[in-house]
Amino acid sequence: MKKLLLSALAALAGLALFVFVILSGEEVPRSVNGLCSGLGGALLGIGGAGLLMPLLMRSMSPEDRKEIERGETDERNIYIRSMAAQDSWYWTLVLLWVPFVAALIQGELLWMILAPALIVLHCAFYMFHMYRWSKKL
Repeated sequence: MKKLLLSALAALAGLALFVFVILSGEEVPRSVNGLCSGLGGALLGIGGAGLLMPLLMRSMSPEDRKEIERGETDERNIYIRSMAAQDSWYWTLVLLWVPFVAALIQGELLWMILAPALIVLHCAFYMFHMYRWSKKL
């Protein structure tokens, strides 16, 4: 119940930041609008995922839920995910944050295109390292 409340608060805060950006228009500097938009998107994504996951789990059959829970608590899967995350994080930490912050502050199209492309690259690295670690174990 506490997780659902926090997720709902995060989603509402994200929506509030988006409403602020839309209503403020040109009265607020572009860098502040960019930071508020980025923060609002992150909060909305985290809160929305926290609200949708329990709904998706309830729609599954009991057997599917048990299989997912078993996969989440399996020591081998946990180790694979942690090693893959560690590998991909080291490779793409700077690649993710530098263009993201530059895009939020400067509002230039190049950074706005580069930041999502690098986030996709980060996810691809993560999937590759999950595959690599699952083959090693």
